[in-house]
Amino acid sequence: MKKNTFSIDSYIADATARAEQRFSGFGGDDYYADGNMPQDIQFSGNDQFFFGAAGAEQAEAAVSPSPYQVVFDNTLGAVAATAVLFGLNRWLLTPNFGSSVGLVITPAQTNVTYLELLQQSGSEPFETSLIRIQTSNPVQLTQIITVTSKDANGQQADIPIITQSYFSANQFQPSILDIPYNLKVNSNVWLTWVVLPATYMSITLFPKNKVNTSRPLAGLGALKNYGSPAVSIGIPTVAVRPLVTGAMTRQQ
Repeated sequence: MKKNTFSIDSYIADATARAEQRFSGFGGDDYYADGNMPQDIQFSGNDQFFFGAAGAEQAEAAVSPSPYQVVFDNTLGAVAATAVLFGLNRWLLTPNFGSSVGLVITPAQTNVTYLELLQQSGSEPFETSLIRIQTSNPVQLTQIITVTSKDANGQQADIPIITQSYFSANQFQPSILDIPYNLKVNSNVWLTWVVLPATYMSITLFPKNKVNTSRPLAGLGALKNYGSPAVSIGIPTVAVRPLVTGAMTRQQ
């Protein structure tokens, strides 16, 4: 008789893989790459328009996306700060929306508040095609960004974006970094990273698609797709690492 065995390593690996598939399509993979929706989150009835009502979708020319841009200014002097971006359900009623008090968060668009952006991320979730970071301190570009997705049932997944792996030999601007990344943002997803002391940085997110539930009123699907960003980006090659002097060098 074959003896049944249990491997804790295999169990954890399988659970992690399932969590990464379930939460927001981490890693840039298509959440529904196999054409099937997970059984436990299938929609029915009128909810089908979330993915475009059958027969009602009209052909639309892909337009260049209008990005969301948020500026983070660390005013804490010699102290590093924790930045939190999005996560409506988790951070709405917390001081500074989860970020360190003293970290000033301002959308680049002068007629928009961060609260408006946070609220909209819950009602109009979107997926990015490109994330751009610009900073006054080039070392800031090496800070890992953690993507967290937490469901109300208690399940949580934390996935790091290793920013250094996106440095490109074709891009010679030391204070800017482009990250082609398919990040799905909704009210349960947020980004966390460290903002270095006395550092000013901005993060720009270019939508690949966005949900707008009023579009079905015009006979369109709720999902609006966008073309490629109208920006020049370098091609990611190999990771870089900081030297003792703080300079950057390419790994051999």
